[in-house]
Amino acid sequence: MESYRLGRGLRQGDTVAIVAPAAPLAAETVTGAEQVLRDLGYVSVLGRTVEESWGYLAGSDELRARDLEWAFADPAVQAILCLRGGYGTTRFLDLLDYDRIRANPKLFIGFSDITALHTVFRQRCAMATIHGPMALSLGREPTAYTLGQFAAGLQEPVPAGPLQLPPGRQLEPLVPGTASGTLCGGNMMLLSVTTGTPYALDGTDGLLLLEEIGEDAYALDRMLRQFEQSGLIARAAGILFGTFHDCMPTESRDGEFTVREVAAYYAERWGKPALWGVPAGHEKDNAWLPFGVPARMEVGVSEAVLTIEKVKEQRHE
Repeated sequence: MESYRLGRGLRQGDTVAIVAPAAPLAAETVTGAEQVLRDLGYVSVLGRTVEESWGYLAGSDELRARDLEWAFADPAVQAILCLRGGYGTTRFLDLLDYDRIRANPKLFIGFSDITALHTVFRQRCAMATIHGPMALSLGREPTAYTLGQFAAGLQEPVPAGPLQLPPGRQLEPLVPGTASGTLCGGNMMLLSVTTGTPYALDGTDGLLLLEEIGEDAYALDRMLRQFEQSGLIARAAGILFGTFHDCMPTESRDGEFTVREVAAYYAERWGKPALWGVPAGHEKDNAWLPFGVPARMEVGVSEAVLTIEKVKEQRHE
């Protein structure tokens, strides 16, 4: 199993850079996220993109690429928090200086459109990253679970042990079995649009997380079939279905397949260990998941467990 470098855990007074690699966001939400960081004992600094807007993007492709590189290269910054998803990261993947990023591994946190960056940082920079809450959700009254995951993760980036779940929530078995591998994946649309490009997820021996927002069951079916036909599923060790916020239908009507039925169909078709219900994605409860870190999934007939393996923290002062 390959090893990926992970930025160190934060100490009180450390600086977190907020950058916008994708879409822009209203100023009041940014202020709320900054307050959360202050309350946790950290200093925040805003990248140039946070106050930029170019149509549906937070500045030009060149600006967003350079802003991201600045956050990695600046020795005063210890962690990087993405503002939000939306759209835009795939536009500048060919503009990034990966050598510069590789030389400065730091905690890098985000999800949704940020999936493309998780993939390239892992595959081109040998860097582990964090699939987790962004400034958008932190600045809009995060749940106790999300805030707790974020606060604990900043201090201990690899939360070794069984994944903590929101109260009353359980992981649901789809296909029994046990698999070990590095966590990877993310938003299905981003994994789909990068398929066939130099920035596609390889996913070999990975525990593949899949999450989505606002897509109909047939559209999810299309992407899952694409992942199968492209070889991604064959390379993966196991499948983790996350949240599918506003994906319809959730209940059967007029003979239509529900979102869960589509997931279950493909999980059974693939025959790899698979579970449903990881609190990762666009719902209010959003876990801290270290991508590129070893994990183990144990799926029984009636229960399932996802365990993050303990790894030695690599400090980069």
